[in-house]
Order: sequence, then C-alpha cells, then structure tokens
Amino acid sequence: MIAEYFKNAKEEIEKLEWLIDQSSIKTEYDEELNIGMISGSLLFKDGSDFHFTELFLEKGRRYRFHYMDENKNLILRWDDAPHHKNLKTFPYHIHFPDDTKESEPIQLIEALYKIADMVIEKLMSSTKENIENF
Repeated sequence: MIAEYFKNAKEEIEKLEWLIDQSSIKTEYDEELNIGMISGSLLFKDGSDFHFTELFLEKGRRYRFHYMDENKNLILRWDDAPHHKNLKTFPYHIHFPDDTKESEPIQLIEALYKIADMVIEKLMSSTKENIENF
C-alpha cells in the first residue's frame, strides 16, 4: 500500500516536470512493518521551492509540506506538529507568514497540486505583464 502511494506521488510529480526546474525525491519503506517515508524538494520555474516529508508509521501518518518563495520566505506550510492546540483541527494546521489557521489533513499530492496552481498563476501573471509591456 505504501509503495503504491509513493509510486503514485512520483508519477504525479513527473506529470508536472514542465513546471519544475529541479527535483529530489527519496523514499524508504518496509512492507512487512507497513511503515515508510517520502521526502524531497521541488524547485519550480518561478524560483519557488517546495520541501516535503510524509511519514507512514504504525500509529498513523505525519507530514510537513513547506512552500517558500524564490527568496526562501515562507508562503505556507501544512503540518501536523502537536502545537496550536487552540485550533479546532488540532493537530492539523497551516502556517502563513503572519498567521496559523485551521486545516484539514492533507496528503502530498493534494498539496503539490495546490502549489502547482499557485506557480501557474504566478507565471501566467508574469507572462501577461510582459506581453502588456512589449
């Protein structure tokens, strides 16, 4: 099951290779124990950077999906670290540069496509601006 999840994640990343300048992905898993980890980073064409770690453990899943701009400033980070106990979705939450908000649990592929949408929007906006200034 974990191996199939990792395979699907890698395939989804490959589908977005046209949007990615560099990628580094590492997976480790033990089918017998049903535990594993996928981690890595993606550098997008707009210079933004996505670092991810998703762990599958006996007691459940843990994750951290960290997205930064081209200057390494936080855009957003989803994680399930056990802090922000005041949030209704504890331990699940999303960090922004100036705030932390509730978030439902999210998986790598879902986070990847949300980020890809942001990158595409930024690139399209930049292209439109360049055309208008031509």
